[in-house]
Amino acid sequence: MKALHISRCLAQVALLALLAGCGRSRSTDSGEEPAERWLTPAQVGPHGEAPGAKLRVVSTSADGARTFVLVLSEGDEVLTALTDFARNQKVVNAHFVAIGGVRDPEVGWFDRKRSEFKAMSLTEQMEVLTLSGDIALAEDNAPVVHAHLALGRSNGNAWGGHLIHAVTSPTLELYVTAFPQPLYKRDDPHTGLQLIDPSVVR
Repeated sequence: MKALHISRCLAQVALLALLAGCGRSRSTDSGEEPAERWLTPAQVGPHGEAPGAKLRVVSTSADGARTFVLVLSEGDEVLTALTDFARNQKVVNAHFVAIGGVRDPEVGWFDRKRSEFKAMSLTEQMEVLTLSGDIALAEDNAPVVHAHLALGRSNGNAWGGHLIHAVTSPTLELYVTAFPQPLYKRDDPHTGLQLIDPSVVR
C-alpha cells in the first residue's frame, strides 16, 4: 500500500509538472521571442512611408498653441508619419499621445555603458496601450520626434520601449498639441543622444 501511495504521489507530481509546462507554453503563444540588434542613436530615426495619414486642427489657443488630431491608416509607418507631420506643420515644440494598433514593432532600451540602443522587434499584431512623446528642434532646426510606447500582446502581456519602428494596423489615433515657443535639442557628448535643453534660446 505504501508503495502504491508513493507511486500515485509521483504520478501527481509528474502531472502537475506537465500542466505547468503547458501553461508556460501557452503564455508565449502570441509570438516568438524578440529579435535583437544594437543601434547607435544616429541610426534610430524614421524609415518608411505614411501616405494614409490624415489631420485636422481641432483647437487654437490665444497664445498660438494648436491641437491636432492625426489619424494614421493601415500600413503607415508611425515615426515617419509623426516626422512628416512636424515638418509640414512647421512644429517647433509639441507633445502627443495616441492609442490604436500596430504590427511588427521594434522598440529600444538605451544602454548607458555602450551608448547604444538594444533594439528588440517582434513580427505580430499588437494593441497600442499608449504612445506618448515630444517634438523639438535639432541644432539644424529640423524637428526631432522622441516617442515611447507600451504595447499589449495577444496573451495580455505588456511590452514596449523607445519607438524605433512600427506599422499602423489597423489605425492609430493621435492628439498632438503644438506650441509656438521653440524647444531645442543639443547633442550630448556622453551618450550621443539629442536631448532637450530648455536653457537654449535662439
